[in-house]
Amino acid sequence: MGVLSALVRLLLSPPACRDSQRLAAAIEGKTVVITGASYGIGEATALLLASCGAEVLLLARSAERLEEVAGEIRAAGGKASVYRLDLADPQAIGAVAAQMEAQHPRIHTIISNAGHSIRRPVLHSAEKDDLGRLLAVNFSGPATLLLALLPRMVAQGGGVVVSVSSASALPPGIPRWAAYQGSKAGFDVWLGSLGNELRGRGVRVASVYLPLVRTRMIAPTRAYRFAPALTPLEAAQSVVYPLIQPVRRVAPWWLAGQQIASLLFPNVLDRALSGMEQVERRLSRRREK
Repeated sequence: MGVLSALVRLLLSPPACRDSQRLAAAIEGKTVVITGASYGIGEATALLLASCGAEVLLLARSAERLEEVAGEIRAAGGKASVYRLDLADPQAIGAVAAQMEAQHPRIHTIISNAGHSIRRPVLHSAEKDDLGRLLAVNFSGPATLLLALLPRMVAQGGGVVVSVSSASALPPGIPRWAAYQGSKAGFDVWLGSLGNELRGRGVRVASVYLPLVRTRMIAPTRAYRFAPALTPLEAAQSVVYPLIQPVRRVAPWWLAGQQIASLLFPNVLDRALSGMEQVERRLSRRREK
């Protein structure tokens, strides 16, 4: 079992910070905004940063759940504030950003973690507006929040922006994940462009490409129930890595190979993925009979 665990960690784990003293030296006394902080990776990241001395500003749709997370942080002696926010509501984003800026002298770090995934064939997704909903939560909402907070961050001398992305935000295109991959990839490219603009202005941008993480988000996908996955804490330790190292990218070691293979052998990968989709369709038809 020990060998299997070590193999899984080797295959899954991106670079991570597991040294709490080192993390505390980097973030103690600083203010960190975390979106999607009510569950999963966002919650684990908030608890980790607060335990190392950061003041965390928790954002999500569920104010009640955020209060529970904040209560746990405060009970341990940490500092946390709650801001209810639906990233699909552009007007709410501006109001919450203004409220945070009024109540906190400086925001040092923004962790853009909130996200949503839907696995569904594209031809069945139009009537449910999958693409529109995921673009709002995974792209336009996070971008709008950053645009609201970045001017003051630049004026005050800089900070760090960390995007919690996914290994699937990069090629190849996986069947039934078109809306999710498209929205995550769009934000990833937008943020990379923004990061290049901000170079030399004190704001550093980093993207964290996580493999599978055992959270509520993956629960509806039956194929993932027994697949190897990181715990939310393990993912959080990778999310905070750019806060101790000036990197622009955090990813599993094999992700570069995946990108190279997508460039060099696109037809091979596309045929393999198309074949997997055909097998799934046949199995679905059998189950329906």
